[in-house]
Amino acid sequence: MASLIPEEDSNITTTHTDADQSGIHQPEIRPKASHEANILHSAFFGRPLPNPYSATNNNTNDNASSSSSKKKSSRPQNERLCMGGHRETIFGLSLSSDGKYMASASQDSSICIWDVNSHRLVAKLTEGIDEKFECLRVAWMNTRQYDRTTNSYDGTTRENVVKYVLASSGADGIVRLWSGTTTTAEGDKLKWQSAGKLDHSSLEKNGADVVGTSKEDESPQVYALQFVRSEAAAPNMDILLTSANDCIYLWNIVADGSPQSPADASKCQMSFLPYLSVRFTHLDDGSDTNQFGGERNPNNELYVFDASYCESNDLMGVALSDGTCRVVSLANSGNESFVQEQCVLSLPPGYFPGRMGHLTALSWDKSGTRLATCIASGRVILWLLQVVDRGGAQGLHPSCISVLQGGHDAGRPLFGAKYCGGENEELLMTWGVDGKVCVWDSYSVDEVLNPLCTLVSHSNYPIYALDATDCGTSSKAQASDKQKIRIALGGGSDGGFLGVPAYIYDV
Repeated sequence: MASLIPEEDSNITTTHTDADQSGIHQPEIRPKASHEANILHSAFFGRPLPNPYSATNNNTNDNASSSSSKKKSSRPQNERLCMGGHRETIFGLSLSSDGKYMASASQDSSICIWDVNSHRLVAKLTEGIDEKFECLRVAWMNTRQYDRTTNSYDGTTRENVVKYVLASSGADGIVRLWSGTTTTAEGDKLKWQSAGKLDHSSLEKNGADVVGTSKEDESPQVYALQFVRSEAAAPNMDILLTSANDCIYLWNIVADGSPQSPADASKCQMSFLPYLSVRFTHLDDGSDTNQFGGERNPNNELYVFDASYCESNDLMGVALSDGTCRVVSLANSGNESFVQEQCVLSLPPGYFPGRMGHLTALSWDKSGTRLATCIASGRVILWLLQVVDRGGAQGLHPSCISVLQGGHDAGRPLFGAKYCGGENEELLMTWGVDGKVCVWDSYSVDEVLNPLCTLVSHSNYPIYALDATDCGTSSKAQASDKQKIRIALGGGSDGGFLGVPAYIYDV
């Protein structure tokens, strides 16, 4: 496997400690990864990071690492609950770009808006939502300007009467837009209302100018939802990425008219203008893949489980039900935009035992050169994507760098990963149905059997969604108490009388 370790730490990671209990050698922890993990660990537990490879720790629940820690509360000290919103499982969660609001999507067919500072419910959105279908995902439109030179948002807010735009998707195939506007009478209080919708199941029926397929008698489930800003591929546009069945769609979201006052904004509706679409098919080279479903998918149909767009280099990764991750690029030539397939990421069938080799989620680092794919077996695969010359033309060459296993319960699916920890994103957070949030060295190589630490371990609360406002724990954002880093997560099951909470953690 090729090395992906920063030069200043390369002499650390290539050495190894003594063999652990299983007899497999573990790499030493890079100083930068240890530093960033300590920041998170101290915020959650109020003490330094223990040795993650010690026999006493064994990385199950951090609070069980010693006899003295057993006396402490099993809950992180910085945990805040968002109660009174949802009655059933939370499938989707997203923090606004300014960190002020959190949105959550639930099996109870509702969208909740929370004030992050007070962790209180400020709005519950149900207008037009069919109670027979759960809400799956939520995503905020970014109101800040994107700086491609630093691969980050510069903090400059785009002036607009509509202060916030939120997208939600459901199991009925409908994506809805919601707007948050201020009113003269209510001052800074926001008014939330429906601002538009798109039904993916009716795309072909209405003759929309997009490529699409529809499974018979089924509403397409929209698992991928992301707002994208790309000045290179889609200049001056707010692009919304959605998925349905075996397709990815890119929509240009445009306000119907230009509201000049809060009164106008309260009436403003938004349209989905078709921009690009991609339909994925089975590989035609005859290669076997880690197909999802077995008897549950007798026709071997292809579905999009997750998709993520990297704004720094206009690459899109798509996790499909055949166990592959397809990487495509979005480009613009003159007035024409187009998609090009770059590479396919896949491990050989049978690499993991059983039928647990299909992908469940994926995540880019901010540079677009590293990609993490989550496996249903509870493992994470780290990839390096390098630009290479192929006969005078440039292309992407993928390399499998590391397999992360352990920490999470074996055989239980993971539902996401997120790069974090300083300017170079030294860490990777992962979460899954076992109710754990594990922290790994994102520059790991070879097989890694233990995470650096486990921040959350709620055995009765499966985690389906996690988001963070600013994962650069060493960045200038941490210099001010007013700019705390927030990590939020959602999941759970039947909430009973008290309902199902979401959680917020301050770092």
